[in-house]
Amino acid sequence: MNELRDVLTGWLERTRAAGRVPALSAAVGRGGEVLWADAVAAPASAGRAPGDGPTPDHAFRIGSVTKTMLAVAVLRLVEDGEITLHDAVGAHVPDAPAADATVAELLSHSAGLPAEPAGPWWERAGGSTWGQIVASGLPRLAAPGTRYHYSNVGYAVLGRLVEDVRGRAWDEVLRDEVWTPLGMTSTGRVPVGPHVTGYAVHPHADLVHAEPVPAYLAMGPAGELWSTPSDLVRFGMWLACHDTLGAAGDAVLPVAARRLMTTPRVVVDEPGTAWTGAYGLGVRVRKDVLDGELVRTVGHSGSVPGFTADLRVDLATGHAVAVVGSSTAGFGDGTGLLAAWRGLGSRASDDGGAGAGAGRAGAGAGRAAAASVPGAAALAGDWYWGPVPYTLTAVGGRLALAGVSSGRGTEFEPGAEPGTWVGVTAGYWQGETLRGVEREGRVVALDVGTFCLTRTPYAADADLPGGHDEAGWHAL
Repeated sequence: MNELRDVLTGWLERTRAAGRVPALSAAVGRGGEVLWADAVAAPASAGRAPGDGPTPDHAFRIGSVTKTMLAVAVLRLVEDGEITLHDAVGAHVPDAPAADATVAELLSHSAGLPAEPAGPWWERAGGSTWGQIVASGLPRLAAPGTRYHYSNVGYAVLGRLVEDVRGRAWDEVLRDEVWTPLGMTSTGRVPVGPHVTGYAVHPHADLVHAEPVPAYLAMGPAGELWSTPSDLVRFGMWLACHDTLGAAGDAVLPVAARRLMTTPRVVVDEPGTAWTGAYGLGVRVRKDVLDGELVRTVGHSGSVPGFTADLRVDLATGHAVAVVGSSTAGFGDGTGLLAAWRGLGSRASDDGGAGAGAGRAGAGAGRAAAASVPGAAALAGDWYWGPVPYTLTAVGGRLALAGVSSGRGTEFEPGAEPGTWVGVTAGYWQGETLRGVEREGRVVALDVGTFCLTRTPYAADADLPGGHDEAGWHAL
């Protein structure tokens, strides 16, 4: 047990330091039991006394891991005979966007809906009501069932479906039907107990910027929940059918339905990478290479301003890990922790994954080629999505937006509306619109599918959805 603690806590401490994450917490489990959990924090500053750091019982926002839990509630409707996976969602929610898409297509992000609702960056500014989503007349980016396109809006529709059929709020349904029977006592739409604060960490200085925690309203099913790594590990082991709950676990969702959720349905096609990922019914299915072995894992990652999370379970062995952090830029992912947990003799990688302190190699590349595309000169160059560096490069009649070290990347072509560009390659922003935001005759921000990118991290001269920290960038 000492070796287990030393190896896993060592990984956690190295990963937190490498990503410069204010607080990082993790847990591992197998055979239905949580076997280790720990939390670490940045060294105490003048404003925080030693001992004030988080414990394994502190909750973090888990972002899109929410989707997997919501998907369980939808599959329970199927088991109860209220709906089928092949039903058009409009048969149950008549005013739903993409009413002709099936429930399964919404669950697998293949309904053709855009990634985000209309309006400013909702994860910082706050979500939309259901009426606002319906009235916005969201475009269809593809016919249902033709390709994968990650959609937060799709899960707002599924949340509405759960509420309409069950007759109460989606999170109340999860509390009564999923969290309580699975023993997830620290999970909720708002923190159930102690919780941490989320920050953006400046990529080039030891400074932070507080992130807002707005209400997500009808967008809540896409990513509003709080939880602890221990609760996530309990959920993950049950989802992968490696729990010890027996009939109680089957009463939440039978094994056959859980296996259906974790079966790949659509390929996740990202630019410049091999096809290692797929999506099932509310579940990411990956082929991870762990110590030279190709391993199928299931779970989900999550990201909202101030927080990132990762839940992964080895589908064959049941080794489960969950990691949550309080930084917008993140900590990388849980691959290293899973590798360490599966085979303690191999040790996890020391690099901890890319985080807010990632290098700037390649920054500035966008400016050199900007003149090749009319109107691109004012847009190309360095940008920041929160604290995360991106470059926008003009090449061959297109604009290519990509993370400096990693992240979402898409190429854009001129759109039908002057000053707009539309994503044309696979990736998070395929089919989404990019436009420059001007102030006093100069471009101060990019609106990319409603997300706000600025020339410097959370630049003060940009109208930032959700607002700026009143203290500006400051020491933790």
